[in-house]
Amino acid sequence: MTEAVSAASVPAPAPGTAFGIGADGTYTRFGQVAAFVLGVLTMFAFLPLLVVAAMLYTRSETVFAEDPARARRMVNWSWISIAVPGCLALIALAVVGLGALLR
Repeated sequence: MTEAVSAASVPAPAPGTAFGIGADGTYTRFGQVAAFVLGVLTMFAFLPLLVVAAMLYTRSETVFAEDPARARRMVNWSWISIAVPGCLALIALAVVGLGALLR
């Protein structure tokens, strides 16, 4: 069973759309590809770094009593593992946001 949709119930296209979104509110082909690629990169690149950071920090707690300098290095590397991807993500968001504003 199908229903007819009146023209009055269909929203008008938005004058300015978000990155990768067409005038009708759906993903453009480029938006679909970008979302897929960025999702896969995030899953494979950033998630393992998060796990590495957690492991480094946890291990540093047990190493601290024997070698505080090594424990500090491990904590620093754990922060780097978290901070670098976060900063890259913020830069990417700023570039995408600026691109959307300038369009």
